[in-house]
Amino acid sequence: MNWTPLIADPLRVVLPRTHPLAGRARLHLAELAAERWILGCLKTVDLLRRYAELAGFELRISCSATDYFFAQSLVTAGVGVALIPEISLTPGLDVVAIPLESPSPSRFIGIATSRRHRGPAQPYVDALRGLLSEGAGHE
Repeated sequence: MNWTPLIADPLRVVLPRTHPLAGRARLHLAELAAERWILGCLKTVDLLRRYAELAGFELRISCSATDYFFAQSLVTAGVGVALIPEISLTPGLDVVAIPLESPSPSRFIGIATSRRHRGPAQPYVDALRGLLSEGAGHE
């Protein structure tokens, strides 16, 4: 498999705008140890658990959502707080997204292509890779 990195997508803590910590520029995950958490995607559960363990607490999970928009809607309703990738944040909701102090979780987005095709050039694959890289700012 060939991997072409495109972007890093840091995860942000999403809080209701009325939360006491909502005005902070950055947070340490340990400051949120007493919070109820909303899981926005099953893929981030293990990541959140690992970072909570590093911060010295066990997650109190309020509920799980099937997507990040729904998770942010639940945060708006006061059900809990969430960890949402930056590119999945939805503008217009009554929430704030705050970066975490280091160590902070991030996911990495890129292009994976098969190594099987070592023969003739693949113009469509190369064109798609070029467009995605351009869109990610890697011109």
